Amino acid sequence: MSKSAPASLYMCSASVNFETREEKESIAEELEDGADKKDKDDLNEKGHVSNTSTLFSIICVVAGTGILAIAHALSRSGWIGLLFLFTSAVMSHYTGVLLIRCLYAIPGKRLTGYADIGYAAFGKPGSIIGFLFSQLMLFLTPTIYIMMASENLSQILMDYELVWFHRRTCVWMLCILVGIPFFCVRHMKDVSYLRQPTQTKVLMKSCDRHRYQHFAASMATVCFILIVCIISDMKKAPGTNHAVVVPQNLPMTFSTFSFSYCGHVIYPHLEQSMRMPKRWPQVLLVSTCTISLFYFTIGCIGYWVYGDQVESPIYASLPSNAAQHVAMLVMTLHALLTVPFYLYVFTLPFEGQRRQKWKRLMMRAAEMVGCGLVAILVPFRFSDLMNLVGTLVTDILTFVLPILFYIKLKPQLQWYDWMMCLLTVSMGIFCGAFGTLDAIQVMMSHVTH
Repeated sequence: MSKSAPASLYMCSASVNFETREEKESIAEELEDGADKKDKDDLNEKGHVSNTSTLFSIICVVAGTGILAIAHALSRSGWIGLLFLFTSAVMSHYTGVLLIRCLYAIPGKRLTGYADIGYAAFGKPGSIIGFLFSQLMLFLTPTIYIMMASENLSQILMDYELVWFHRRTCVWMLCILVGIPFFCVRHMKDVSYLRQPTQTKVLMKSCDRHRYQHFAASMATVCFILIVCIISDMKKAPGTNHAVVVPQNLPMTFSTFSFSYCGHVIYPHLEQSMRMPKRWPQVLLVSTCTISLFYFTIGCIGYWVYGDQVESPIYASLPSNAAQHVAMLVMTLHALLTVPFYLYVFTLPFEGQRRQKWKRLMMRAAEMVGCGLVAILVPFRFSDLMNLVGTLVTDILTFVLPILFYIKLKPQLQWYDWMMCLLTVSMGIFCGAFGTLDAIQVMMSHVTH
């Protein structure tokens, strides 16, 4: 008995320790589950933007320059370009949905953007590629908008003989005008971009939803004005030529279309701010259809009336009158509303939690100066730079990276998903490669002449 007592006592204590250890593990699991639930509840509380407001935000970010360039792109490709425009819309919507799915590829965690998704899929190389392309897009897009807006402002002031400012002067005027609200965006001192979801709340609060609703109405108005002006100018237009297909220009045309639908670098922020993020595919579908309606209407009418003589932006083909100036003013307003959106997202990775106010202001001032310098020093036209960015950056961001990330993170796909992914990647790589060469040749020819 004396020998068995210690053994029984040892087994009893061991069982007690075992039960205690199991209880501790159970408690730890419950705490982790509670923390995860709290994080998810907090994330749901952060989403405060309605589906309608998100819809108008997508239209504001994506639409605009596409309306100005679609007709000119059709003049380079022929009527077959309408098929490529439809294909670009379908593929852009598809990759926009896949990109958001990639954000939730890791259970219990939401990724923040291209860099995070690239790291989860391919490690550090994927993170570097995703970061570089997304930041390049976020910087060059507002630069293109500033170029367009400065040309519009200089032209309007000259037409009305108010005062004449060189385009370079208008660039700096717009940089100052856009920079003031950009500098006053709410601070990020209590928020870390890579770990907290609240930056989207700040982002959306800085862009009032009613402003986007008014902008969407303005876009519809300018489309109506352009349609009326183009049709009224039909009899005055010179003899026009139309082509069914121009094969050598198809890659660059497709890249122009892809730029016109690219808002993928902003999509993660918009989806995160939604009150019902599960409705993202439906909201994106409605916005894509609305934008496509604008593009098809203006593109078809503009190419039908002006043929191969249509210019980019399309209002350059209109006679100089009040209607043309209204269209130019609305598109300038589009630039003023959209540029801070892109620039703010661009600065998020660089603005740490403890970034002092003066350092943040210096960083944003340097960013505005950089956009202004590029807009001034680049000896290219608005359409030339738009084509180059579309072929070099947009095709990769829109049609290549989301597909590669999604296949790596979720390889269990249905056969139709594999077919769609392969088609999208092939189109993106082919048009991006050949379109870049064509865009560079066109830019060099314009510089030479």
